[in-house]
Amino acid sequence: MEKKTDFKALSNKAKVQYIWDYYKLHILFGGVIAAIVIGLGYHFITYRKPVLSVIMINVQTTSENAEAAFDEFSDAAGYDKKQQPIDVSANLQFSDDPNATTDYNDYMVLSTMIGAGGEDLFFGTGSVYTDYAEEGALMDLRTYVSDDVLEKYKDHLIYSTDDGESESYPCAIELTDNQWIQKYGIYDSCYFGVFSRSEQKDYYTKFADFLLNY
Repeated sequence: MEKKTDFKALSNKAKVQYIWDYYKLHILFGGVIAAIVIGLGYHFITYRKPVLSVIMINVQTTSENAEAAFDEFSDAAGYDKKQQPIDVSANLQFSDDPNATTDYNDYMVLSTMIGAGGEDLFFGTGSVYTDYAEEGALMDLRTYVSDDVLEKYKDHLIYSTDDGESESYPCAIELTDNQWIQKYGIYDSCYFGVFSRSEQKDYYTKFADFLLNY
């Protein structure tokens, strides 16, 4: 019969070796669990919900330049970028060429992002943008843009009827000579609107004022 090890009689080094040899699988598993718990704890402690989540399709520059443009807005608005971050998604590309083999995954990603909610600002070009606008994905500009600004852009408005569910309303603005988007090389011209399910009214209203009066 194998003699049971007298754990108390072992040296500290031997105790460590004994525990490691006999319980290493449990220790490794426990270590993985602990790492996950610590990681999740750190994530939830440090995570800050974006004050604005932005989708920009068909950009002409890098994601870094697009993010830098919003850094300028954050600075102008006096936001702490760590406590009041802005999330910018600027990697999706779509073509209006019927013969183009646009990645199906980009359509699925955009559809999922919009369908899930939580997105606030929408920039883009082309028929993919106007299709979403006309289908009612964007809110009425009159709820967050002043009459004076709407008058200024009256010849550059996109209208929606929410797929025939409502009377026609202005939902997006075509920016043809906006210094902010051109300064960072994001677009030469593009459309801008706010998603109808956005709940960040204070933030998107302030951004719209910044953008449209830049």
